Amino acid sequence: MSLQECLARRKDCSGEGRILPLSVVEEICNSTLQAAPLKSLFVVLPDGDDYSRGIYKYNSDGLVRLSDKEKTKFSMEVYPELFWKESIEFEDLIRVGITWQYLSLKVVSIGLGVSQRARAPKKLNKLVNNLTNQNHAFLYSVAVRERDRASLVEDTAKPLQKKVEEGTILLDTPACYKDRAIYENKYKGVPLDDVIFNLVDEKVPNHTNLHQISQLLWACQGETDHATHGNRDTLEKNGYGRVHASGCAGYAIYPIVYVKYLAEISEGSYVYNPVGYSALNRWIKVNGTITYDHFLRQFSSEPISAEIEKEFDTSFSNYAILLCIDRKKPCAGLMHRIMNLKYWAEVEAGMALAGLQLQANALGLKWKKKILSNPDDPKYRTLFNLDSAEQEINKTANNLVNRADNERVSLEGNLVPIVLFHLLEG
Repeated sequence: MSLQECLARRKDCSGEGRILPLSVVEEICNSTLQAAPLKSLFVVLPDGDDYSRGIYKYNSDGLVRLSDKEKTKFSMEVYPELFWKESIEFEDLIRVGITWQYLSLKVVSIGLGVSQRARAPKKLNKLVNNLTNQNHAFLYSVAVRERDRASLVEDTAKPLQKKVEEGTILLDTPACYKDRAIYENKYKGVPLDDVIFNLVDEKVPNHTNLHQISQLLWACQGETDHATHGNRDTLEKNGYGRVHASGCAGYAIYPIVYVKYLAEISEGSYVYNPVGYSALNRWIKVNGTITYDHFLRQFSSEPISAEIEKEFDTSFSNYAILLCIDRKKPCAGLMHRIMNLKYWAEVEAGMALAGLQLQANALGLKWKKKILSNPDDPKYRTLFNLDSAEQEINKTANNLVNRADNERVSLEGNLVPIVLFHLLEG
């Protein structure tokens, strides 16, 4: 299965588990470990045909059982290595998110599903720490399960007839959706394993059209198909939403694009809107053509690329993508009592970054990332013009058509910049 097929089919599943052959368990672990080859994974397994239940550690030495005191009712559970510190570094939190996205996509590619929950597995965490005599921190639980969602359902609601407003840049349709390819099993993309293991040709970025940036932004934060229309909760219960998991469908990630030169787009700063004009329909009709509904919206025409490059001692080819988070976004109300919200937005940023990295690999593009070590520094609000970005995000959210009562497009708090990502010229 290709990367984009896996992204389009990624859904949070709640089915029971089934016993996997040891070779498949190891295949999942090996693929997941590529997100952080120098770290370890902790794996919980049930009794299998060629392995015994228990807690295992997986790294470059393979799968080693630590204890038989724990088992899982799912196919397997996976936890990235993370050591507890008084203040966990953002780079470590981003790595956890990247690892989870690698796991999710690999599991989807073999016909299973995942369930990622923002609840710390305290009992398991304590047991692993006792076994290893170390202070690991398992922030959330993640299980490999049987898929219990529809495989893929095309959005059949009548597309809205829209006129694209000034300052709005309608992006290209993701390649897997063009000409109904993914629905008719005609889409041929780069196989997921090739993308994960980086077995792709390196090409010079193409800035003459919007194809590549459309693919990158969709893989980072775009939406998958909708099988029903109306209330966002119904959509989530049916397993449809973003291309990566989100804490209680909070959607804490906001990509911002700083353009120097890109096709016919004016230089300036833009926010990416993954839900498009309606938020409940993936398609719109513009000038008689039906297209995928996602766009960039300019919030400043002031050129600030040079200042960003100077601050981070880098040079980006034509545009850079900044991933921001809203820490107040994930979950609401009673869910705060059972969910660990302290780090979820940062981990979710790692999932979005994984989508960017993997899609760039699939396109054969070289890339560079910079994780901000002190994202709360006030200087970044000025550097990235975040005040204006916030105003545009909330303004756009209020103008959506068919906006459900629980639609979480606007901000709950302030934008916090986490990762700067850009392409390299060959």
